[in-house]
Amino acid sequence: MEALGRLDTRSLSGRVRDELLRAIHGDRFPDDRLPPEAELAVMLGVSRTTVRAALQSLADDGIISRRRRHGTVVNRHVLRSTMGLNRLVSFRALIEQAGHVPSVDPQVHRAQPADQDAAEALGLEPGTPCLIVERLLRAGGAPVIHIADTVALDRLPAGLGAISDADSTFEFLVANGVGTVDHVRAEIVPRVATRRVPHELDVAPGHAYIELHETLFTRDHDRIAFSRIAVDDSLVRFSLVRRDL
Repeated sequence: MEALGRLDTRSLSGRVRDELLRAIHGDRFPDDRLPPEAELAVMLGVSRTTVRAALQSLADDGIISRRRRHGTVVNRHVLRSTMGLNRLVSFRALIEQAGHVPSVDPQVHRAQPADQDAAEALGLEPGTPCLIVERLLRAGGAPVIHIADTVALDRLPAGLGAISDADSTFEFLVANGVGTVDHVRAEIVPRVATRRVPHELDVAPGHAYIELHETLFTRDHDRIAFSRIAVDDSLVRFSLVRRDL
């Protein structure tokens, strides 16, 4: 049987959001002012409701500002080499949204006992057999983010013999039957580079870098993976949008 292609599982409003973001990065809107919803809907061949949802998502991230009778404008100060952590999307997508050309080196995985951080995050005994999955992400060819995911071996239905590669942690967990991520708890840890770490990134010893410790949960609040993420923040910066609810 001929292999089937993967379906694009993103919502239509998510795809419209991505298209608008590409247009914003491509300076396709004069004076950084977007057309009205009705005009965008015609341009994109979708409903105004879909356009409205996509615009609201961009506004929630601070990328655009929307004001009645004033229209929709781009917030350039938010776009400049920042990656919003408040959306549950892959780091590859965040790199692209920050205006860089993303790429991912081939995935590397191995069996290894859980270390103290992973065991505590996942509620495991230290030394529990786990799978470690590593990815190196690049921005314009430069190494910028190294991700090391930890998953307990007993969560892999097919075991070590049938591991599927994927470009992101979220895709890997779904492809290998571990589960679908609903939300993430992230801890931001400041680090100083040494001669040994982070050896995957081009951070000189004595210089600062960022490390994220992320625990990934299903909708039922089941902890299914732990990620240790080293970031060269001289190339990309993370951002959070805080709003008065």
